[in-house]
Amino acid sequence: MRPLALHEEWKRLQASFSERSGAEIVSTVSDLKKEYGFVRDAVGITDFSYMQKFRVPEEKGLDFLDRLVAGNVAKVRFGRVLHTFLSSESGDIVADCFIANNDEELILLCESLVDDADLNAILSANGAAEAGLTDLSEDHVVLSVDGYKAWAVIKDLFGTDIVGLPYLSIERYGFEGRDIRLFRAGKTSEFGYLIMAPVSCATALLSKLRELALHHDGGLCGSAVHNDLRLEGRFFNIFAEGALVHDPLVLGLQWMIDFDKEKFLGREAIFARRSLGPTKKIIGVGYNGPVENIAPGAPIFDGHEKVSEVTTSCFSHVLQSSVGLAIFPSALAYSGLSFRLGSPNGPEIKTISMPPIMPKSLSVKLDEM
Repeated sequence: MRPLALHEEWKRLQASFSERSGAEIVSTVSDLKKEYGFVRDAVGITDFSYMQKFRVPEEKGLDFLDRLVAGNVAKVRFGRVLHTFLSSESGDIVADCFIANNDEELILLCESLVDDADLNAILSANGAAEAGLTDLSEDHVVLSVDGYKAWAVIKDLFGTDIVGLPYLSIERYGFEGRDIRLFRAGKTSEFGYLIMAPVSCATALLSKLRELALHHDGGLCGSAVHNDLRLEGRFFNIFAEGALVHDPLVLGLQWMIDFDKEKFLGREAIFARRSLGPTKKIIGVGYNGPVENIAPGAPIFDGHEKVSEVTTSCFSHVLQSSVGLAIFPSALAYSGLSFRLGSPNGPEIKTISMPPIMPKSLSVKLDEM
């Protein structure tokens, strides 16, 4: 298992730990409701160092990455970030990826279903060495800053020019004499940023972010609460629905694919399934009962026929009800329908439009700050 570089610091802060795809993660720091409130109402700081991190020179890396992922890397302009995925030859999703064009380098950040060794094997088999790929996973950390007031923390840290950063962009800043890469790329529906920094300044960076978060009524979070935040904001979560479903077409990830590309890993398998037409689709469901009843695997009935089952779920503190995702036959995969949960005579569950909430961040006008 790849240990967290900041393990001792998080341990001092009374965090709990678990494992994700062969990497140690901070699971929780306090109770989930409190951490949820930090992000929805203020700002939460989380350690995302489990992400696999790579650097590749732009000159050779452009073609290398473009042959791998489903999105079009060649179209990523300087200072911008592409959100796409890496799949296997069989067309199953392997990693949820951010690819940033950072002047003379490309940065690849992966949330992966496989461990470091397996992901590196895929990259190596497709020309990583020839492209000059460098693995930064062990000597860099990634800290996330998410929430209604996340922009204020980042402004205090790096200055007012961060206010103009659009979503899916990258910028370089300095911190204690080190080169810091800042991504605006959150997955909670509130403002979100990822900071990639060398391990040598990681402790000081975490301490400063914690200080600034407390100043803005926020605090520290674990990765577990981000499962709920992503679902509620309808951001794809490779560790929840992705780990169960695998097929990017069923998962609704067509927007991550450039269908005009002639080559990427898994293209033939994905295009073959696409040519047959969609038979299933993942959509949102809402339930006004305890979240335990809508746990993953809970069956959904239309009359006496089981038509679906819950894929992932959470309790929405904004809605004060439970929400989830489920895979339905295409003919039933639209919002506004009622079904029964658990049994033919179970409580009502409805298909809903996602996301079901209005994030507070939409009320902030950064261009007026």
